[in-house]
Amino acid sequence: MSRYLLSIVAAVFMGIGFMSTSALSAERVYEKGSVWAVSFAKTKPGKYNDYLADLNSLWRKGMEAGMKSGDILSYKIMNVASPRKGESNLVLMVEYKNWATFDRSDDYMDKMTKKLQGSLSKAAQATVDRGALRTLNGGILLQEVKFKK
Repeated sequence: MSRYLLSIVAAVFMGIGFMSTSALSAERVYEKGSVWAVSFAKTKPGKYNDYLADLNSLWRKGMEAGMKSGDILSYKIMNVASPRKGESNLVLMVEYKNWATFDRSDDYMDKMTKKLQGSLSKAAQATVDRGALRTLNGGILLQEVKFKK
């Protein structure tokens, strides 16, 4: 590569470096907080209480186990006061310590599933059975942003 071309390439990369630095010149006034997994569920007609009973057993056990291990900080179920046609009537919210919580091996997840539900096949059947109670309408992962003091 010629010296002329090499100096142009070097100048371009230096310029990019200076632009990146200037783009970050504003002081960060926030810090990253916990991570929230939010799921939206629509209960099937007449199944609201059945679905909450299901959540109160197995889902709650999983949440409590996660809190005991320190991975889960809190969890909530929110009722949507006036859902529009087709919208979810329940929102499940789980607050995780950080993104690393999601980086668990399949072996770890299988072990926890077996511990809570007895076997992977029982867990799979419970998932099928839960489908008779509700429809999941998606979810979202969010990270809290907290202003520094």
